[in-house]
Order: sequence, then C-alpha cells, then structure tokens
Amino acid sequence: MSSLLTKYSLHPTLPTDIDRFSPVNWVKVSATPRSAASSCDLSSWDATKRKCTLINPEVALVHPEGAPISFRGKTVSSQQLTETHITLASEILGECESCVAAAAADVTLFLEILGHLASYYVVVHDSKTIVWIAGHRPSSFEDATRAKHDQEYWTHMENFPGPRFSTPEDIRLLKHVLAANAIDALTSDGSTSPMSPEQIQTHLAMLDKFSTEGDVYQTYAIARIWNLILQCRVINNYGTPKARLDRFISITNNPPAFTGGYALLATLMLNTPSAHLGRCSRAWADRIAYSEEWRRFKATNEQEWKQVMYLACVLVIASLLVDKQSSFIFGIPSKTTLLTALASAAIAYYLSNESKNLGNHATDSSMYFSKREENLFGVQKIAITNAAPQALLAWGFILLLITIFNL
Repeated sequence: MSSLLTKYSLHPTLPTDIDRFSPVNWVKVSATPRSAASSCDLSSWDATKRKCTLINPEVALVHPEGAPISFRGKTVSSQQLTETHITLASEILGECESCVAAAAADVTLFLEILGHLASYYVVVHDSKTIVWIAGHRPSSFEDATRAKHDQEYWTHMENFPGPRFSTPEDIRLLKHVLAANAIDALTSDGSTSPMSPEQIQTHLAMLDKFSTEGDVYQTYAIARIWNLILQCRVINNYGTPKARLDRFISITNNPPAFTGGYALLATLMLNTPSAHLGRCSRAWADRIAYSEEWRRFKATNEQEWKQVMYLACVLVIASLLVDKQSSFIFGIPSKTTLLTALASAAIAYYLSNESKNLGNHATDSSMYFSKREENLFGVQKIAITNAAPQALLAWGFILLLITIFNL
C-alpha cells in the first residue's frame, strides 16, 4: 500500500452514520494545510446552483440547509479539502476493487479525516450502491437488501446534493413510486405508504415543476422524498420474503387485549380503555411509527378530551344544583360527583395540553411510545392513562343518577 494508506487508519462508514449538522466536521487537516486563499472568488458565483469556485482548485457548494460542501474531482467532504484528502482519495479508489474503472466510472468518494482516522465510502451512481475497499464492508451492511442500498445512496445525495445531481430518470421513477403509494393508501387501510394521498399529490405537483437539468435544490428535494419512502421500505423488509404487506396484520391476527392487573382496572373503568388500546396498537403496530397514523391518534384523543371537558362542566353544574336539594347524608354522592367531574376535567386538560405540545412526525410518535410502553404489557398503561378522563366522567354521571334517585 502507499504511504498515506499506511499512515491513516481507514474507517469504512455509511452515509446514515454521517452527521452533517455537527460543527466539528468543518476542520482542516493540519498535516498539509492549504494556502490561506480559500475564500470564494465572487466573480465566479453561480447563484442558480449555489456554487462558487475557490481561488485554489477546490470547489464549494452551499447545501440548501446552509452548510458548506467541499468537492474536488470525485471527492466530496463536509471538511475543507486539502492535498491530503485528494491524494488519499485517489489511493482509496485505486484500491477499491468494486470500482475497477474508477477513473471513468460515475462514482463519488466521501472522505473525512480526523487525526489519523479517515472515514470513507464510495458511491457508485449507476447502480446506486455503496462500496468500500475489499474486506472493509461494515458488519452492519452485510447481506444488505436493495432497499438498504437505495436508502444509503439517497441519504448521501441528501447530505451532499452536489456536485453530482439527480437525473430525469430519478424524477420519473420517483413519480411512479409515489403514484403507486397513493393508490395503495387509498385502497388499503393497512397501507405501508409513509405519506397520505394528499401529501403525495402535493409532492407530485412540486416534482412537475422541476427541470430536466438538475441542481443542488432539486437534488436535495428529490433525495428527501426518496428517503421517506426508503426508510419505510427498509423497516418493512421490502424486497424480502419477510416483507410486511399490511402494517396492521399483527393486530388482525392477535387483537389487543388487557392482561394482568390492567384487565381488572379496565373493567373498573367501565371498559373505556378498550378503544384507547385499539388506537395505541394501531399507532404503534409492530413498534413502527407512521406520521399519518400518529396525527390521527393525536387528533382523535384531543377531540375526545375536549368533549370530556365540556361534559365535565355540565356535570359540575348539575352536581351543584342537586347538592342544594340533598340532605347531608345523601349529599355525599353529589359531592363525590363534583370531585369526580373536576378530576376528569383536570386530567383531560393535562393530557390534551401534553398532546398538543408533541410533534406531528413519526419520530415524535416513536419517542412517545418508546418512553411510555412497558416490556411486559406494551401500550396497555398508555391506554389506561388516556381513558382516565372518560372513565371518571362516566362514574360521575352514575353517581349523579344515584343522588337524584335518592332525593
């Protein structure tokens, strides 16, 4: 091996392991600093592609999110490129047996050097695959599916939407996939589409406005949409014999039910938690979160809690009126009714306010259920908690009826 390949410890990495938001990525390699002339030559600024040619041979792109991207030839990095980067990148491509014709192939090498550790991966654009030097494949990527390769490819394109841009074929295929997902979502309650038909319609309308000539904005937007689809495909074992064709199949085959102490508690709560258990099971089926199902889960709960608060106010007024007509002994149920109504309204308000403060995306759903579920009982505790306002309200009205009949 060459001197640089022996000097640096090569670390094969994946695009999903790269944190483009980390400020420490933008550093210089002290071993071979470049000249101080590394600022943009403003006369060469390309406003359309947000690209500027530096005074040295390095070129910089500005990511649509605002971070700088350096590239030179087939090498791209979130660091400021140096001669060390370029030389090491050339040697890595030379050693990469999967890129035999690396000099002519449509490839991009990501390289990041921190100390004597050089993290890298090679993107082959024609096949949309990620490769490394023979024997360097990460263990987590062994036997990777086609969907996993696609996910890593488009994650790279989202992180570095240039200098290699998306193609008209990428847009054409994306439109076909989106259309198929829209039909699946419209015709199947258990569709594994990560987007609703309305969202897909919006995406398709935006894609129609794109030109055939790619740029950094267009590439970034296409990559974002592809990643939404591909993350879902990977989770659902797309393209394998274990592919999940219906996200509710496990619920259909094994309907959710309360067990242990929660079964008795649900009975005491007049079985009001049963509906909530169904909602939780659908929103967290197979521990996979979908944004649309999560938004539906939140909206249904918030609407119910809002109704509980209104009815609790009615119950408070009714209990106060009845209490005036009751003797001291028979007034105990009416006072209990009052306390029950107040507790129902307070808990409903708390839960509703907490729900509104949660985000509306799949990641927010995952955090919500992961934090609250139990190893043995799953989401049963969540269902019991969410049904508490309704159960208290129901018991309050029962106590009110008892009080009225005893007048």
